[in-house]
Amino acid sequence: MKQRAQVFSLHVLSRLFRLFHPMGRPLRRLTHTARFMAHVKNAPPSTQCDGPVRIIGTGRITLGKQCRFGRECEFTTEEKGKIMLGDNIRLNRGVTLTSYAQVRIGSFTIVGEFSSIRDANHGMEMGTPMRLQPHTSAPITIGRDVWIGRGSCILPGVTIGDGTIIGANSVVTQDIPSHTIAAGAPARILRARE
Repeated sequence: MKQRAQVFSLHVLSRLFRLFHPMGRPLRRLTHTARFMAHVKNAPPSTQCDGPVRIIGTGRITLGKQCRFGRECEFTTEEKGKIMLGDNIRLNRGVTLTSYAQVRIGSFTIVGEFSSIRDANHGMEMGTPMRLQPHTSAPITIGRDVWIGRGSCILPGVTIGDGTIIGANSVVTQDIPSHTIAAGAPARILRARE
């Protein structure tokens, strides 16, 4: 009898989940977006968060319209750092943006899953543990309509031109001109976009 009741309960619950599942996703997105907007002043109402997004530090973040962030994205702003995003930017799951100076990303840019864009590093002077040294930083500028492939790392002081594609798992250590395709660790220009 006990087993029958358990089977019946599971059957009823599974039907309820199936019935309400289509409504759950938009409600969760709305909740995550509202939490994000509570931390980021002046975020446009067209902002979308697919899951939890972490905001760490000063919260100096400005967004354009219709930006969409995947689950587990993280925005960190420390010291004088600020993050500035244009319109229609898509940051996929697990993207990390960290700024001690400035990270600027142009409109219509796509950043692949688990990519890291950081404008700061620990100091590396001899005689003091690196953990105890202040950060060094240099602004990062990513142009309009750029595609940064999954797992890429963009380092301090880099400028990536408009319409550029960065291959997956690349480490960008120097400027990449507009309308090119670059990949590798460190990233090298492979060819111009046609």
